[in-house]
Amino acid sequence: MCNHEHHAHCGEPAPHEKYMPRRKLLKALAAGGATVAASSTLAGCATNPETGRKQFVAFGGGDLSNAAASSWAEIKQNVPTSNDPRYTSRLANIGGRISRVSPFADQSWDYEVFDTDTRNAFVLPGNRVGFYKGMMDFAESDDAIAGIMGHEVGHVAGKHAQERISTQLAGQMITTGGSILGGAALRKRCDTVPTNQRNACLNTANQQTQGLYQALGLGTLLGLTLPYSRKQELESDFLGVNYMKRAGYDPQAAVGLWEKMAAASSSRQPEILSTHPDPATRARKISEYIAVQEELGSQGYKSIKSFKG
Repeated sequence: MCNHEHHAHCGEPAPHEKYMPRRKLLKALAAGGATVAASSTLAGCATNPETGRKQFVAFGGGDLSNAAASSWAEIKQNVPTSNDPRYTSRLANIGGRISRVSPFADQSWDYEVFDTDTRNAFVLPGNRVGFYKGMMDFAESDDAIAGIMGHEVGHVAGKHAQERISTQLAGQMITTGGSILGGAALRKRCDTVPTNQRNACLNTANQQTQGLYQALGLGTLLGLTLPYSRKQELESDFLGVNYMKRAGYDPQAAVGLWEKMAAASSSRQPEILSTHPDPATRARKISEYIAVQEELGSQGYKSIKSFKG
C-alpha cells in the first residue's frame, strides 16, 4: 500500500526501508556481482496474465526472493514486532481471505505486524507482507485493511518488484552509456585545440560530461522510473479491489481509505516527482474503476485488462 519493494509514501518514511532487497541486488550488480547476474533468468518482455500488460522483466522471481529472505529476517530483527493477537490474528485472517481468491491460493504467505505508529505497509518478494500497527489503526475497518492487503497482493501478481528493478537497471545503463558516449565526443574535440589549451579543454569536457550524466539521470527518473512506479501503484489498487470484492469485502472501503489519507496528508511533493500517485488521485481512480466493474454486473471484478482509466 505504502511501501512495497521500494519507496516510502503515505507522507512518512518507514523503518524497514534501509533493508529492502532491491538495494542489495542493485548494489551487488553495481559492484560487479557476476554471480547474481549469471544466475538471473532473463525473461525479457512478456504479457502479464493478471494485468494484460507487456512488461520488461530481466530477473527471475528467485533472484529477488532470495535477496528478500535475508531482508525480511533483518527487518524482523531490527524493527519491533507485535505479538498482540488483536493485530496479528486479524491480519493473518484478512491476508488468508485475500490470498485464497488471488492467483496464489496454493502458496504460503508470511504476515508480520510491526509495533510502531508508522502509517505504512509493504510486500517483499516471496509473499512476505508487513503492516505497521499505525497503518492498521489508521485503516480501522477490516474492509479498509483488506484494501491494503489486496493492493500488496496485487504487487506480487503484477510482478512489480521484478519489473521495477529491471527498469532501474535499464535506466542506469542508459545514463551511464549515454554519458560515456557523450563524454568521449566532448573530449575528442580537445584533440584539435593547441597543446597549451588542451588541459583546460579536457577539464571543461569532464565538467560537461558530469552535467550530461546528471541530466540523463534526471530524464530517466522523470521519464521512465517514476511514471512506471505510479502506473504499478494504480495497477495494484485495481487488482486489490478485485481481490477484496471476491473475498467478500466492500471495495468502497478502498476509496474511503485514500480519501482519508488525502485529508491527513498536509503536504506532499508534486505527483510528477513521486513514486506514488497523489492519495486524492488514487481515491478518484479507484472510484472510477469500481463504477465500471459494477456496470459489468456478474462479469465485474474479474480483470483489469479492459479498464483504461
